[in-house]
Amino acid sequence: MSSPVSSIVNVPTVPDDAGPEHIDPNTLSKIGSMPYNQKNGYNLEWESRADFNNWLTHEQVAIGIEIQVSKTQASKLHLYSTCKTFCCARNRTGGKSHYVKKMACERKTDSKQIEGRCPCFVQIKTYPDTNTILGKYNQDHSHPTGKDNLKYIWIWVSTWELIEVWVHYGVTDQEIVSAPLFDND
Repeated sequence: MSSPVSSIVNVPTVPDDAGPEHIDPNTLSKIGSMPYNQKNGYNLEWESRADFNNWLTHEQVAIGIEIQVSKTQASKLHLYSTCKTFCCARNRTGGKSHYVKKMACERKTDSKQIEGRCPCFVQIKTYPDTNTILGKYNQDHSHPTGKDNLKYIWIWVSTWELIEVWVHYGVTDQEIVSAPLFDND
């Protein structure tokens, strides 16, 4: 009696620990692959995730903005590992709110969110068998940046503590915000 499932003979298998030399050359020109992305818009490159994180931190401090992860997705065809999109924190990243206010109250401070969308984004892709990260970056904003945007930025606890110490020793608020770290002009 023969089996209803046909057997497949002579199909080459790639070992689980195969390195980049085992990458199928037919996939290198496909949309989403590293060589394709390098030629089509992903013009930034970092050697590791730590290098990217350092660049992102420096960019946020230099321009006086906050950038947050808004979407993460994995490749279904295994041409890349993950694709992460970071957006300006002045965007609404969570979708439409279904919350209904119970009372009409005035806010003491303006909302961080802006009408419309800020076009600033950073998109990065990680790839299997390499630490290299490719990225693309639109640095345009639809709102003021630098000192005018600092009141909307989330401040690290260590920075709060530093500012508290400065105030305790008599440093004025004007001197704190006029530090060269915050100058973008």
